[in-house]
Amino acid sequence: MKEKESVILWTAIAVVLFCCELIAVTLTPLAKIGNGTQFGSTGMYFNLMICGGSYMVPLIFYCLNIRLMKYVIACVNALWLICHPVIAVICFITAFLTASGMAEFLSCIIAGGLAAAGFAADILWYPMCRKKK
Repeated sequence: MKEKESVILWTAIAVVLFCCELIAVTLTPLAKIGNGTQFGSTGMYFNLMICGGSYMVPLIFYCLNIRLMKYVIACVNALWLICHPVIAVICFITAFLTASGMAEFLSCIIAGGLAAAGFAADILWYPMCRKKK
């Protein structure tokens, strides 16, 4: 696979997993704590636009042959890489310690699993997108 195709593919995988993770977290009991962002709220859509846009805007410029954007995507990827394990741990702890029903338990497990998958995709982005010789 060529470098450009690889960057586009792995960035798309990362952004889709991250957006799915954000949506899944809005369905957990964590969304009800304080001023949490609940499913369907404007806050949820704002989070999706900010997080998805942080990947997609540099990717669009990368597709327009601005090669520097690959490094911007790498920096964005590194920034969001910090969030995934934290979200996963919080979701798993919530699932096993405070979930009161099967629906809450499964929503936390799914959100934690998506966070773990997003973490794995972000880690794999670097070796899969480096320049091939």
